[in-house]
Amino acid sequence: MKFSIVRSKFLESLKNVQNIAPQKGSLQILENVLMTAEDGKLTMTTTDLDISVKSVADCQVVEKGSSTLPVKLLFSSVSKVAEGIVQIEIGENDSALITAGSAKFRMAGLPAKDYPRLPEGEETCEYSLECATLKEMLRKTAYAASQDDTRRALKGVLMSFKDQKLTMVATDGRRLALVEKEVEFAQDSEKDLVLPIKTVQELQRSLGGEGTVSIKLQQSQVCFEMENVSIYSKLIDDVYPNYVQVIPKNVSEKVEIDRQLLIDALERAFVMNPTTKLVFGDNKLLVSSSDNEKGSASDEVPIKYEGEEIEIHFNPNYIMECLKSIDDDMVKIEMNDGHSPAIIRCSIPFLYVLMPLRVG
Repeated sequence: MKFSIVRSKFLESLKNVQNIAPQKGSLQILENVLMTAEDGKLTMTTTDLDISVKSVADCQVVEKGSSTLPVKLLFSSVSKVAEGIVQIEIGENDSALITAGSAKFRMAGLPAKDYPRLPEGEETCEYSLECATLKEMLRKTAYAASQDDTRRALKGVLMSFKDQKLTMVATDGRRLALVEKEVEFAQDSEKDLVLPIKTVQELQRSLGGEGTVSIKLQQSQVCFEMENVSIYSKLIDDVYPNYVQVIPKNVSEKVEIDRQLLIDALERAFVMNPTTKLVFGDNKLLVSSSDNEKGSASDEVPIKYEGEEIEIHFNPNYIMECLKSIDDDMVKIEMNDGHSPAIIRCSIPFLYVLMPLRVG
């Protein structure tokens, strides 16, 4: 196997796949990248057996073939050389000689035949989305997914294709983020997919601002195909909870507030205590926190509100994560009192449900 490739293209493809490879695993070969050179293309694949990533780049193939090399070491070595042509020659014993300008590296590989194959299965449904749309929907929801290993279904993001809409939901039981987008798909393709959070993170790294992504569903896995990168992932097979029942049906009080001013006030209050008190009064919001040892902090933010005074406590990080995912200058906060869930909305089909903290 022998090929040459432009360094920048090689590094870009390696960057696409290297995050999936485990640092130290039960199988040494999983630390490697599978490389196949043929027909003017270099295909590189990594896997952790739950997620696989494939990247394709143009190259000049002198002798076609396949082999595997340690992906982290390969990336580190090539990133240290000057821009130009990188030539890789791998012998029958899977020993590689890498030449870039005056630099030479020798690296021990493992046989391609021992590398796990990409998952295959019969496609049941296919959807198409703009890459930018999917990336933005993940940005508005993924932060709310649970980190608790015992709540397996919640440690992922729901993608629900129903009624010609894609609804994306993430929740950890204390907050819930939901965003919707109209999408065209076949009527018999209404499905719910629960993506593992690691897959979501890999998608967020790989999705660009241009082009489309094809989402191909198989029985227990899904493939996201982009221009030069494909991500294959197992799905979480647990049933996602009925998230609709936690969204308040009726709210009596509505507040309009400047998003950035609220973020700034919350950040100042967070310095003292991770539990922040919000008091909504006549056209003003008092944000405060206190600690017996550190001291106290308070700030006032102008709002549009003329209802009854409401005092409510929140984890400020939970509010800020939501607000930082929104692009609008103004947001709306809806609630009934200081003891029931509040809803944050903006100008697009998005909502964020947040449970208040109980403070003695």
